[in-house]
Amino acid sequence: MKKILNDKTFLKTMLTLALPITFQNFITSSLNLVDNLMVGRLGEEAIAAVGLANQYFFIFMLCISGINAGASVFMSQYWGRKDVISIKKVLGLDITIGFIASLIFGGAAFIIAEPIMKILSRDIQVIELGVQYLRIIAISFIFTNFTQGFSSALRSSEQPKTPMYASLIGVLSNAFLNWVFIFGNLGVKPMGVAGAALATTIARTVEMIYIIVIIYGKKNIVSSKVKELFAFDINFVKIYFNTSTAVIANELLWSLGMTAYSIAYAQIGTSAVATMQIATTLNNMFMVLCIGLASAAAIMVGNKIGANEEDVAVDYSHKIGKVAPVLGLIIGVLVWLLAPQIVKPFNVEAGTFNDTVAVLRVMALICPIRSYNVVMIVGIFRGGGDTIYSTLVQLGTVWFYAVPMAFLAAIVFKLPIIFVYLLICTEEFIKICFERRRLKSGKWIKNVIAENELAA
Repeated sequence: MKKILNDKTFLKTMLTLALPITFQNFITSSLNLVDNLMVGRLGEEAIAAVGLANQYFFIFMLCISGINAGASVFMSQYWGRKDVISIKKVLGLDITIGFIASLIFGGAAFIIAEPIMKILSRDIQVIELGVQYLRIIAISFIFTNFTQGFSSALRSSEQPKTPMYASLIGVLSNAFLNWVFIFGNLGVKPMGVAGAALATTIARTVEMIYIIVIIYGKKNIVSSKVKELFAFDINFVKIYFNTSTAVIANELLWSLGMTAYSIAYAQIGTSAVATMQIATTLNNMFMVLCIGLASAAAIMVGNKIGANEEDVAVDYSHKIGKVAPVLGLIIGVLVWLLAPQIVKPFNVEAGTFNDTVAVLRVMALICPIRSYNVVMIVGIFRGGGDTIYSTLVQLGTVWFYAVPMAFLAAIVFKLPIIFVYLLICTEEFIKICFERRRLKSGKWIKNVIAENELAA
């Protein structure tokens, strides 16, 4: 660690990128926390309904994240050689693909909300409340696509502050509007779960408007004319998908894996669903530090590879690989110590409270290893252009090990929620073995810009 602390350039670059991204992710996670705290006053069924409905939105978000991450591989490497024209072209393709995805997911959320909720829960009240929520937030899928697309371009070009401010405005708007619509304030009729959905939709709209106004009002380098955004041709689309398909598939199938876990939890009961929803929301508040580090790693590594400084990229990867578990250890200690206190604000029964604290402490124990895995897959390997290998590792451990383990534990052996989750977490140990081997080999370094230009 001494060598890392003495490298001022590395530390400055890492912190300049990681801190704003971390703060943005923290704010975004706070939105879910605010929803859960406020909805929690309506009862466990309401928490479960909003949590499961948001599980569907989570699938969409990870699909969008996959599209954005695939684009970021190119944009960060293009930024390494300051090719702004190509960044705008990638941004246009990014938004276009995301728009198609948002129409599909948003349309399904409105049209077949009930079948979606019936897959996720067997509780009639949870299903009814979840349907209300899904149909109202359906329109927000389109707004989210534009927000995430422009945010990705800004972060890839080392401008993480604007997305951070946009998220802050979004969460503050959401909190205020929750107070108005859920409980009926300022003369508005109390709307309960439907009010939470309306507040979230408006907040996402405000967030999108802010980020677009700032980009075009200040003539940011990513502000693009329509013809610049749609300057891509079929050949460029093929080049994009050659690299990005694996990332999109990774995010989408990983999110489906998380949904499979939720289905397994639902077999135990509504209390188990509420437990995991609360624990996951709280844990995500702490894990934003790891996500921020991973995002910074992807940009740093991608920039250096794009600038043909592969030796520096390798050096950065090893240093970040040492920082990640240390950061995870710090987070884990905090989660373990604070678990009882941070669960108290939620309106849950004693059994659910104890289960949530126990699950949080399992999350705390696994945090150093999970932190390393996140940084490798989401950060180093993606930034290096090694999208296929990271996808195979991620999906292999989730779908061929963790998901079957979850259903066996919940349905066949009928284990309590803490043991089901503990068994799921063991996949992190399998994952790290593959990642260490790949990092040492150096095979993860792929200049996708140079490779695709040669192919063209």
